[in-house]
Amino acid sequence: MKRVFTVCLILIVLLTLAGCKSPSEIAAEKLTEKVLSEATGGKVNIDGDKITIETKDGSVSLGGTEWPQDKMGKNIPKLDGKVNYVANSDELCMIVVEEVKSADFEKYLEKVKDAGYNQDEVNFSDSSSVSYMATNADGIAFHITYLIESEEVSITVGKSQQ
Repeated sequence: MKRVFTVCLILIVLLTLAGCKSPSEIAAEKLTEKVLSEATGGKVNIDGDKITIETKDGSVSLGGTEWPQDKMGKNIPKLDGKVNYVANSDELCMIVVEEVKSADFEKYLEKVKDAGYNQDEVNFSDSSSVSYMATNADGIAFHITYLIESEEVSITVGKSQQ
């Protein structure tokens, strides 16, 4: 009886520390961490909807809905809207933002140019999208695409391959 009580107490403490995740959610998270760790050779941490993988070559964060403040993401001016996806590493950052009105996109594009992404500019637009590509003085390449109908912006920033 003492053993059963002890096991129950340990389970209660573990479930409390796990932030109310079910045992199957915890097991699935740990299994995913293990598979990703073996596949990448790095340390994997899953925190809600965000996965961070650290290897000897650096780290990458995938997922999440917060504007990145570090790694390559620190080189991107903030865009107001609903952040839907972030992938951020020392070499590359990709962000998808939803609910961006056309006028807000145009203002943001000017903000990007003012931030120094105005060298080797390439512009493209049609009835469904607007794209802009440029580099800055540090050789960081910036690419943005605005999908007019869905009001979605895709931003990619990375070190230029020169």
